[in-house]
Amino acid sequence: MEEQMKAKDEQLAKELQKGKQGRAGGKILSLLGLAVAAVGVILGGNLVMIVIGAVILGLGQMVQSGSKGKANQKAFEAIVPALMADTFEGVDFQPAQHLLRAEDTNIPLPKHDSCSASGYIRGTYHGLPAELCTVRLTDVNEIQREETGMWERNETEVYTGQWMLCELGQEFPTWLTIWPREKLDKLLRSSTIQTGDEAFDKRFNLSSDNAQAALQILTPGRMERILALAGSAHGKFSLNLNADGRLYLAVHSGRGFFDIGKGREQPEILRQRFASELKWFTDMIDVFRPV
Repeated sequence: MEEQMKAKDEQLAKELQKGKQGRAGGKILSLLGLAVAAVGVILGGNLVMIVIGAVILGLGQMVQSGSKGKANQKAFEAIVPALMADTFEGVDFQPAQHLLRAEDTNIPLPKHDSCSASGYIRGTYHGLPAELCTVRLTDVNEIQREETGMWERNETEVYTGQWMLCELGQEFPTWLTIWPREKLDKLLRSSTIQTGDEAFDKRFNLSSDNAQAALQILTPGRMERILALAGSAHGKFSLNLNADGRLYLAVHSGRGFFDIGKGREQPEILRQRFASELKWFTDMIDVFRPV
């Protein structure tokens, strides 16, 4: 097994290196395209050069995206199936229908025009149905280029996060939502349910339609465990617990589940990161699941 793992890691390391080289080549093309387009603008709006520059830029971006996509897929195939099997039962990497929808939650999100989700994976955690995915929010605006008079539609990513839903199989007296308490919240003294735990109240906002019932759910022990997990989170996180027992967890990490990022990590380090991020979610589920 060790020899097989070593061979897989060596092959994966080669694929990650290919991905880095491909992204580097794509970046060079993108910079060249920008330079050509800039020259076209300087020369009084030379439309031909601007179009050529735009084509080269698009090609470079396509090469970068394609190289990362291939490397991500290779890392996924080499690491994720075994990793998921260690934690979940009955893993389904392509569920036909999805349980998790970001729109179904009370989790506060930044202003956006479009919400999409990808990379759905479903499994059973200690007998409880769970599903994870990557959520992306984008803002769309249209601008008119002075040099060409053409309208462009720009889509800006405003949020990328890792989300997980777990159906806890029990009912709660009310719903509650916990999300980060920002500096502006503190300055404006935004309305939030006070728990009486100074450390918790400084770090999080808490909302519910029944404050007393919410505080019965959010026991001192649970708040202590949430604060402990806050210290090891890989991004700002929020959670929403519904009265029917659906627990939504959202980490604004800036990446998706099992994302290689810039591809600089060696396979073993990558495997450890993936495992650590996944364990954070299951540890948070353990805070609320029946035992």
